[in-house]
Parts: sequence; C-alpha cells; structure tokens
Amino acid sequence: MKQLRSVFTYSNVVATIALFLAISGGVVYAASTLGRNSVKSKNIAAHAVKTRNIAKNAVKKGSLAANAVTTAKVKKEAITGVKVKAGTLTRANLATGTLAGLQVVDAGASPIAGLTEFKEEGTQLPLSGTTSFTPAAGKSYELLTELKGTPTDANGTEGGPCIASVLMLVNGEPFTRAFIYDDAEEKAPFNKESVGSTSTAIGLQEAGQQQTISALVFGSANCSPATTASLRVTVVELG
Repeated sequence: MKQLRSVFTYSNVVATIALFLAISGGVVYAASTLGRNSVKSKNIAAHAVKTRNIAKNAVKKGSLAANAVTTAKVKKEAITGVKVKAGTLTRANLATGTLAGLQVVDAGASPIAGLTEFKEEGTQLPLSGTTSFTPAAGKSYELLTELKGTPTDANGTEGGPCIASVLMLVNGEPFTRAFIYDDAEEKAPFNKESVGSTSTAIGLQEAGQQQTISALVFGSANCSPATTASLRVTVVELG
C-alpha cells in the first residue's frame, strides 16, 4: 500500500493531466481543422442532420433523387400557376369535366370576298386559325358563328335588299348560316342588320374522328361595293 501511494505523487498526477489535455486538445484541434470533403456519409449518424442544420437554398434540384418528391411532400397550395411551365398542361392532364366550355376551334376571315355577287354554289371562304378538332368521348360540341359588317343596299328603295350570308359546314355538311342585310325600303330599326350570329349544336360526334370547319359565302348583286364583313367562328366543348 505504501508502495502504491508512492506512485501517485504530485508530479505524476500533474504529468498525467497534462498528457490527457495534450491528447484531447489535439483531437479537438484536429476536428476543428478538417480538410475539405473530410466528413463522409459514413461519419454521420442516422438522423443526425436536422432541417435547422441545412442552409437556406442549400439543397438544389440536382441533389434530389428521381421521383423523390411525391404529392404527399408538397405543401398545400405551394405550387401556383406561375410555377407551371407554359404548355405543359394539356386537356389529357386534367380530370374529365374540368374544362367545361373549352374552346377547341377559333377561326375567322377578314375581309370577306364575294359579298356583292350571288352564286348558287357559293364562294369558298378561306379561314385562318384553328379549323379542326377531334371530339373526345362523352363530350358534346357547339358551333358559334358571328358575321359582322356594313351591308349597303345598292338599289335604294327599289330592286330589293342587300342580303349577304355565310354558310358554315362541318366535314362538308351544312350546319348553320349567319346573315347581314340592308333594305332601303324598310324603316328603322328593321331596315338593317349589321351583325348576324348563330349558336348551333354540332351534336354527339364520334370520339376520335376529326371534324373540320369550312365556310361558303353567298352574296347579292343588290349589295354595293361599300358592303364589307368579317367572320369569326368558334367551337366550344361541353360536358
């Protein structure tokens, strides 16, 4: 026992503490001076990295695994319209009935030729814009037509009125007609119609069969050269 006490002298204890501090201080120093990329994934304990340990904007899209972000991980109302890339959403991406009133055709012509002459077969009217659509199953379609112009009676109070019209066809079949007219023999407001419009159901089309809109002009020799007009036609998807 006396021999053991002799080992624990003041100098031995001080020397031991000094050695401990030297060793531990070196570890602390080493830990605080780790080189770039020294800490590997295997050195990090499971669940050790918390949200508060991640710098703002530190995680980039390149750091995410494919399909890592699921619907359940997206905050409600976090994705707004400005964050959706233009043209990426189509009708196929939306639930049936989401786009009631979707416009699938939008075409027109201006100015319209052939308003001052009558042809029994009509004059073909070239249309610009979207003139075709493919019906979807379970949908119905409505054809909207507007003929707007300045019909002018060339004969005054004799010779009959100026009547011009456009006949709309779907896949070559007549569907509806819009008129404008001017009759100098009538009294206002029944003497002139500068806007003629129609709204006609195309019907339940066969799904997947393309439909094309075309137009024929039927003019009148009773219309003066001052008669002008423009046409707009749309098809709206319902259901």
